[in-house]
Amino acid sequence: MLEATSSRHPQGAALVWRDAHFSWETLASAVRARAAELHEAGVASADAVVLLLPNCPDFVARFFGAISLGAVAAPLDPGFRLPELIEALRGCTLGAIVACDATAEVATDLAAHFRDAVPVLHSDLDLPEVAGGSRGERRVVPRDADALLGFSSGTTGSARRFARSHDNLVQEASNFTASVDLGPEDVVLGVAPFFHAHGLGNAVLAAVCSGATLAIEERFHPRDLLGRIREQSVSVFAGVPFMFRTLADVTQSAASDLGSLRLAFSAGAPLTRDTFEAFDKRFGVPVRQLYGCSEAGSVSINLDPDAAGTWDSVGRPVRGVEVQVIDDSDSPCAPGEVGRIALASPAATCAYHGGPDPEAFDDGWFLPGDLGRLDDLGRLYLTGRTQTFLSTSVGKVEPAEIERCIAAHAEVREVVVVGVPSRAGDERAKAVVVPRNAGLTPAEAVALRRAIVAHCRERLAEFKVPRLVEFRSEIPRSSLGKILRRELVREPDPTSPRG
Repeated sequence: MLEATSSRHPQGAALVWRDAHFSWETLASAVRARAAELHEAGVASADAVVLLLPNCPDFVARFFGAISLGAVAAPLDPGFRLPELIEALRGCTLGAIVACDATAEVATDLAAHFRDAVPVLHSDLDLPEVAGGSRGERRVVPRDADALLGFSSGTTGSARRFARSHDNLVQEASNFTASVDLGPEDVVLGVAPFFHAHGLGNAVLAAVCSGATLAIEERFHPRDLLGRIREQSVSVFAGVPFMFRTLADVTQSAASDLGSLRLAFSAGAPLTRDTFEAFDKRFGVPVRQLYGCSEAGSVSINLDPDAAGTWDSVGRPVRGVEVQVIDDSDSPCAPGEVGRIALASPAATCAYHGGPDPEAFDDGWFLPGDLGRLDDLGRLYLTGRTQTFLSTSVGKVEPAEIERCIAAHAEVREVVVVGVPSRAGDERAKAVVVPRNAGLTPAEAVALRRAIVAHCRERLAEFKVPRLVEFRSEIPRSSLGKILRRELVREPDPTSPRG
């Protein structure tokens, strides 16, 4: 895929990073050089090449260099600590670890944990300088060979490892780019983390497949990012909700003309009406929702002409993907009826490592654990997760139902509901609330807690009313904006005001 794009557009702009521009021909040469480096380091087919890098040009070169050898790329969060890395890679055969200055120490410790012979290769984040002419090391790699080592999000339990093949990734990239009409004239903003499925699939792979320019941002700096969108004439912005919310809140003196932007889409976490309206009002660009998962890549995207009327929909399936909503007997639900989401995609993995999982994989269908409904026009709406029900003494409670209720309170800016184990072995609902008034006194916190509980009692059955209400200044999130629910189960800082 990369070589084909390089042949069609050798001098076209492939990557933009800081003040540097790299052509497709230059990128392809850098990939061959990185493949040769890995070959010389002893990397064999099916070995895992761990990438502990931020968003940068060398991430792209190392990723494609590894898989061109038949190795399996394993991009991991560069912010992971050693125990997290060890757990994620347990049972893998490591061929090499690629690290930068910021991750060199943990990479060295990781290599020592597995075996001393695992080489740690240093990256300065930039592309290597390569002399033209040499094709470098290449191997014949079957389409069904593993290319990417992935991990489920782990928001409701331990992350699970799986592999996706070369064909899976090509299918994802080609189907997504065709669905959003991505081409060489586009500039895709690469600010979502490349180690995550959203940044890798909808930015890196999408650009390589379509010939679009990938404008790489190492970190999310709101003010700088607005200027970069203007300077680089970014046309496609693959982001997450907190990015769009933060950009909408940047002071009006900052750059705000985003006239080049034709498509902004959000994934990784639910988009709120408040964020949709704030970004649209500020920049005149509606944020569309994309639904996907690490195991299958992009599943659906909302490209409806009525963006405002369908803001909460994740749209229709991308090309090549089929989506159903099924009931407990695995029969299709009627339009409007909530059920479990099942999808069939040529981009999806077929199993988790460690054995079959009949609850997730069933005769060519993958069940990601999400709940949703389809309307009469085939648009998909997400309503919750199957695995996040709270097991109270009375029965199952869906946190999303309580969250919707509390979010309607005028003094609440954001809320997340989690289950806290009780001594009896069941769970109590705990609401973690970010109030609109950030400077609550202890007395005001007590009053607001009582008001929230009363608000819930008026609208929910008693067993659904949260028994605990905690106030925080912000909700903890991962680098992709996913809510870290497990962090919310812990006891809060004793200095924070709470009822």
